[in-house]
Amino acid sequence: MKKLFALFVCLGILTGCATVKEAANLKNCTYSLKSVELTDVDLTSLNFVATIAITNPNKTEPAKLKRFVGVLTANDDKIADVTLTDIEIAPQSTYNAKAKFNVPTMVLSSKLIGLLTMGSGTIDYHLTGTMYFEGPMGIEIPLPVDMGRIGSYN
Repeated sequence: MKKLFALFVCLGILTGCATVKEAANLKNCTYSLKSVELTDVDLTSLNFVATIAITNPNKTEPAKLKRFVGVLTANDDKIADVTLTDIEIAPQSTYNAKAKFNVPTMVLSSKLIGLLTMGSGTIDYHLTGTMYFEGPMGIEIPLPVDMGRIGSYN
């Protein structure tokens, strides 16, 4: 009975250490909103692709992202909800995650629509949200992320 208990304690400690290591790997990563590109325009909606660059500086361990849930804004107007799932970033590399979304024109201000469709002016866009990595027994552990970019939409 004591051996079984000791085995469970050891497994719990190893799992806890692995969780701390994964959290550190994800925390050490840098996140940037690389681009937001307008891909299609019609009378009722605009289609975009947002590219989020995730750089893993760790020398030997990959960083594993279970999911990301966030909100994209442009010139302080909410554009869309952004979701990414199941991403693994190799050691000392950058992964460009792409999120596609459709935005009805009714939710955008007329000034922002004009800037987007004419390709003129400067649009400040910002992405805030939460990255989740998988902890022991499938529990998702949150890590808040805040990214922004100033510049043209393309």
